[in-house]
Amino acid sequence: MSYRNCSTALIKLMLCSLLLACFFPATSMAKKPNIDATVMHNSPFNIPRSHTVKIQDKERTYKLYIKLPKGYKSSQNRDIDYPVIYLTDAMYTFQIMSGVTRFPMKSKQMVPAIIVGISWELGMQGDTSRVRDYTPTVDNSWNKVTGGADRHLRFLKHSVIPYVEQNYRTDSEQRTYVGNSLGGLLGGYILLKQPELFRNYLLGSPSFWWQQQTLLSQLESNSDALTKLNANVFVGIGALEHNRKGGDSEFDMVGDAKRFKALLDKAAKPQPQKTLHTKLLLINEAHHATAFATTAIHGMDWLFNHKQGKSLPKAITSQDNEARHSADDSF
Repeated sequence: MSYRNCSTALIKLMLCSLLLACFFPATSMAKKPNIDATVMHNSPFNIPRSHTVKIQDKERTYKLYIKLPKGYKSSQNRDIDYPVIYLTDAMYTFQIMSGVTRFPMKSKQMVPAIIVGISWELGMQGDTSRVRDYTPTVDNSWNKVTGGADRHLRFLKHSVIPYVEQNYRTDSEQRTYVGNSLGGLLGGYILLKQPELFRNYLLGSPSFWWQQQTLLSQLESNSDALTKLNANVFVGIGALEHNRKGGDSEFDMVGDAKRFKALLDKAAKPQPQKTLHTKLLLINEAHHATAFATTAIHGMDWLFNHKQGKSLPKAITSQDNEARHSADDSF
């Protein structure tokens, strides 16, 4: 076949293909729906009734993420003082806590509360800030600064909590501390050093392995002080957070959590008024990166379930809840 004839045949084949494509379009193209959507680059998702506040700790600056409960500003609820849930690692925990409490509050299974998340130091990498702020002792084997828990505890006590209680209607007897990982370690340290600062402690996957379990040793040495605790302590941890066969952690965090729970249970036994309540939740198939959301929702239910919670504010009654929900139908 000559070059000219070959070219003519090729052109005819291409024309036939185009005609067939017009009359018999590809199945995937024929079934594709026409989606009508508008990209709104200047309209980010917002958590309802939330705002941020910058707050100073001398030369350091942090940000508070604050979410008010539904109906907070309604006239029916102007005399109500609300529990406050304080979160460390706010950039991670604030969204989770907001999400896991919305439906329980909406469905009247959980009493309403103010949520306050505390950020890492602004301008500093998150891991650097939290390792410094949440660890109770100096460990020179780390490349990062460690041992800043005492200063951060003073910041919480003298700056964060007073700011919140001066600017919002809060129940000072119903403060809840929430911390995960190193934040859980800090919560255990607060329970040891200034337990009266919070009534409730929700500790997710606490890093009690820090410096050869030094905090657990300190708790054991102060067993008499533990018997005087007036607190509700919830610990959640993934079942895979151990260093035995089948685990995925460098440390036996499950064993450390059980040891912590046993210390508190031993302290609670001689209490005549039983003011120390504890619960340990072992989360099946969860590891360190996945356990916190389950810890948060179960911990909040254990603490603030409207009928069975361990920490029920007296000021918030069923009637108050009815008024609150009728005043505002949104989540």
